[in-house]
Amino acid sequence: MTTYLPLPRPAGDADTMRVQHGLLRYVREAAALGAPLPGELELTARLECSRQQLRNAMAQLEAQGIVRRRQGTVTTVDPIALRLSVRLEEQFEHTELLDRLGYHAEVEVLESRTLSLGAEIGAVMERPADTTRLAVRKRWRADGAVAMIADDTVPIPGELPPEFDPGESVFTFAARVWGEPVVWEVTTPGVATLSGELAELFEKPEGTPVMTLEVIGIGASARRILHSVEYHDPGIVSYSLVRTVRPPWSAL
Repeated sequence: MTTYLPLPRPAGDADTMRVQHGLLRYVREAAALGAPLPGELELTARLECSRQQLRNAMAQLEAQGIVRRRQGTVTTVDPIALRLSVRLEEQFEHTELLDRLGYHAEVEVLESRTLSLGAEIGAVMERPADTTRLAVRKRWRADGAVAMIADDTVPIPGELPPEFDPGESVFTFAARVWGEPVVWEVTTPGVATLSGELAELFEKPEGTPVMTLEVIGIGASARRILHSVEYHDPGIVSYSLVRTVRPPWSAL
């Protein structure tokens, strides 16, 4: 039985990571086309690596159930296993997630400011509408293409720490401000179409569909200390969810 787990983050020296990233790109392409992976000789030539380097990288993906190798036959990709390697119930910083998928990830801060929480977010966070919040908008790229834009909100219980760096992780900032980390999230998926400023920031036509995630981060004390609305290009990262089927399984 195959156990589907999140992809391991590429690790090792620079050359090993280069091979791992390159192989993941070919795996994604093969899954999208429903085609087998190129042969070992072709892959080593394309990746400019040794057979042993390729076999080591392939063994990691085989252990995840993502590739299937049989002596004397083509190597195939299980698209379901690849899809399950990115799961809604597994939380990663988006830069790390893109890195695990073999993309070259970049993140930029588009806007950072303090303002009032507002009635809508205040109701979700169970805080007065006039509560001060830090609002940060970030954009992630994967191999140069826009993969995700996030509007992050952290309510501020006091004054904004003077050492605040808008480029730091919103999870790190929330933990520093509230004195406790986010230990679990309530995440609600949805769908939206791009328009206006968001379409420009995504560098896509208006009307392009994107997946949305509304995230409420909850600390160990059960306080709601983080709110985020994320917009994802599903063509770059496709999320899946594992649901348990309860017995009796024979019931129709």
